[in-house]
Amino acid sequence: MSLREVFVRTAQADLVKGIEVPIVDGECTALVGESGSGKSLTALAIMDLLPSGLRAEGIGLSEIQSKRRAMVFQEPMTALNPTMRVGAQIVEAAIARGDSPAEAKATALSWMSRVQIPEVEKSFNKYPHQMSGGQRQRIMIAMAMARRPELLIADEPTTALDHAVAHEILALLRALQHETGMAMLFISHDLDAVAAVADHVVVLQKGTVVESASASQLLQHPVHPYTQGLLASRPPLDRKPLRLPTVQDFLEGQPLSHEERPVFKGKTPILEVKELSKTYGGQKVFHDLALVLHEGETLGLVGASGSGKSTIAKCMVNLVHPDGGEIRYRGQRIDGLNRAGRQAMAREIQYIFQDPFSSLSPRMTIGEAIREPMVVHGLYGSPNDQRTKVEELLSAVGLPVEAYDRYPHAFSGGQRQRIGIARTLALQPKVVICDESVAALDVSVQAQVLNLLNDLKDRFQFSYLFISHDERVVRYMSDRTVVLGKG
Repeated sequence: MSLREVFVRTAQADLVKGIEVPIVDGECTALVGESGSGKSLTALAIMDLLPSGLRAEGIGLSEIQSKRRAMVFQEPMTALNPTMRVGAQIVEAAIARGDSPAEAKATALSWMSRVQIPEVEKSFNKYPHQMSGGQRQRIMIAMAMARRPELLIADEPTTALDHAVAHEILALLRALQHETGMAMLFISHDLDAVAAVADHVVVLQKGTVVESASASQLLQHPVHPYTQGLLASRPPLDRKPLRLPTVQDFLEGQPLSHEERPVFKGKTPILEVKELSKTYGGQKVFHDLALVLHEGETLGLVGASGSGKSTIAKCMVNLVHPDGGEIRYRGQRIDGLNRAGRQAMAREIQYIFQDPFSSLSPRMTIGEAIREPMVVHGLYGSPNDQRTKVEELLSAVGLPVEAYDRYPHAFSGGQRQRIGIARTLALQPKVVICDESVAALDVSVQAQVLNLLNDLKDRFQFSYLFISHDERVVRYMSDRTVVLGKG
């Protein structure tokens, strides 16, 4: 069956504009597009979960809504109840389907086992915070499957997971679909994930379908410039172009550059880690760790969740104290600095966080948020001079100076990441730590931000420690790469 002529409307405008989405038993249809293209609105319309003020209509919509449906959300930590044990939450889903309490517990234990949760009886009584990101996503899948859905909607289920765990989750979803014969609607901006699970792909742009074809045909031979741009903006596996192409380049018919990034040849160390170790709760996060970052270099740090990537970075900026070893900046030890020493070092080493929205105060305009570190460190003179510098930084990261007086909620994810970058540059650092700073961005926006990071590095002459679980991105950005295992 297909959903046809689907609209999602407000009183003023159409947000989803008459699209067609094939829903086929035993097959997976992927919805692909940038943020704001209408992917999640379409899913919420099918689930009958649209917020007030929005209404949906379409041929086949009421028939789909009469079927058993379940949804796996992007972020399981916000979708799961933090005050309930995970087993009880799966039981609740089974009871809602009609099971007795005894049947529901048996169903919950069965699905926990089938989605490969370790030590099922013990894990049944855990709270969400006691499980890893991959395990929480498996719990969400178990909750969805406990309802025996005829249609499963997976909305960005692997975006925040490292590559190995994401691959396991995708393989699990595909196996469950083949086992049960259910239809699946898979929503993602990760085209590698789409290639792993989809039979058919529908590409959305601003609420309309621009291309719809079998997965093999569309991913290998895209026709529409928008689709071509989405595919081309992913960092290539076999080369390092000077700039990544963007969707806008394809829509405007811009010629693509084939110039390669120069090979890094610097040898002057700026940041050195020697024999570093850290233990949490009696378990070693890492030990005897050694790495060197050179001036002007981008050093990639890649590894699975729990390998210690972010802990290493936080040790470098004194947010976490290591148990042993030393960290040197330009030959001087910086681990264990006093408050004054940490404040002075903050000008030299800055941090770009994964989620810019949570690192920006919702009560401060972005101009004041960028200006704040200038005030703390007494930089650039008077408030007027500081405002002028903030406006220069906004221009440097591709934002209009009028953005100064707006609040974080008024910006998209990619724009908020640019704001975070501008705030980092306010102190003119020599080392910038990027901790999963493009992980949650659409591939098209990700390409823009990666190009921006490289441009700013050339302009302001600093070094990057680039942390990511995405090996494709790390390989493109880095001059050298350090791969972390467990400890």
